[in-house]
Amino acid sequence: MTGSIGTQVTAALTPGRGHLAALDGAAPGETLVPIAVASVIGIVVVLIMARRNLLPRRYLGVSFTVFAVALGLVAVAALGSGDTDRGSLAADDTLAAQERTPPGTPVLRTLALGGKQVGVLVVPGRPGPNLVAVGAENARAGTAAATLRPGERRPGSAQSWIPVDLPEGRSTLRISAGGAAGELAVDTGSAAQAPLAALATADGPECAEVALGALVAGERAPVTACPSDRLAERDAAALRATVHFLAARGTRSVGLVSDDSERGRSAAATVRAAAAREGIHVTAPGRTTQPLIVTTGWPGATDATLAVESGRTAAQGVFLAPWLLARSVITPGAGQLIPLRYTPRRADAMEYVKALTARMPGAYPTGGGYEAWQRVREEEPEPAPRLFAVSVAYVPGGMVSADGKGQSAGHHHGGGETADWLPSGMISPISGPLKERTNDDPGA
Repeated sequence: MTGSIGTQVTAALTPGRGHLAALDGAAPGETLVPIAVASVIGIVVVLIMARRNLLPRRYLGVSFTVFAVALGLVAVAALGSGDTDRGSLAADDTLAAQERTPPGTPVLRTLALGGKQVGVLVVPGRPGPNLVAVGAENARAGTAAATLRPGERRPGSAQSWIPVDLPEGRSTLRISAGGAAGELAVDTGSAAQAPLAALATADGPECAEVALGALVAGERAPVTACPSDRLAERDAAALRATVHFLAARGTRSVGLVSDDSERGRSAAATVRAAAAREGIHVTAPGRTTQPLIVTTGWPGATDATLAVESGRTAAQGVFLAPWLLARSVITPGAGQLIPLRYTPRRADAMEYVKALTARMPGAYPTGGGYEAWQRVREEEPEPAPRLFAVSVAYVPGGMVSADGKGQSAGHHHGGGETADWLPSGMISPISGPLKERTNDDPGA
């Protein structure tokens, strides 16, 4: 009996096979239990034999040592395995915590559809109108399999966007893409809040992408407003500083493209007031070669830059509002310049890009999404904006349009799924911190 147990333990401890390797291919718990039992039995047998003087003491001592060492190694391995298990559980708990969504807040999940992990975003995640983004082409979504609505691509984004009305409380959102279907549990809660009007407009994807940036950074809070609802003071300051930059270089007239959103109207008024102080005449865009300032949302800005690229609008550079760092806006070759309080390709900004595409595969990074990420992580933007120039390299080959729907006018725009702000292009600073002219500073 002693010999057979000793043989098993010796085999288990053979060098080159790893700790407790007697049972190849077994799970850690399955390997440890029989060896521990065998070691305990062996120690008991050795003690009994020692008490009855059945073997010379030197053999008993060697046997006792072997079993004791084996039992000790089992204990050490068990502790190590426990630590590993606890680490795995902790990682699982962290992931689960990331994916836990309080009722009435945006939802971000991945579904396995057609053999791929597809990201699904639901904003605002409350009863009533919601905007659903699905990271796949030809996606459909709805609450009933028979009435799924088709999605569509929107400027500035890689997702398919589908408006869906969700009921109060728990329900099931059904998604189809790539010939496969999946389901997503949603809890909209019961709190009555006003709907986000911007989600039903062309600015809806921008609002959802900003919510996505906050989600990826760890925020789990209701969305109460959209960027196009108002002009943020930091953006107004950047627009005034841009106008002052142009005036200091002798500009006497600029074109202006805006829209009818609350932000668009306020931005246009800000540009006109700043231009009046600088002695600059503001006109509509056209055939006059002059700087063009764009303060619309993503769709209007995409159209404006495409018009300059194609020659339909003349411009001496396109000066974008700070919220227009979106791929469809910066992809056309239109000489875009944009005032930013961060450097897109620095490590901190690229951390956002990597986190975004990990949670929403294929998503494009956006300036608004990154600013939401910064806010949640309590990272301070630079105090003053700098002008950045956008340039896209021309590389013969496959063409991808700015809106993702067709061919563009002669530029290769890189793989649309690349985790970067602008594949095959650069976003480079061309100025120091911009200065804003104030009422008590009449000089240039």
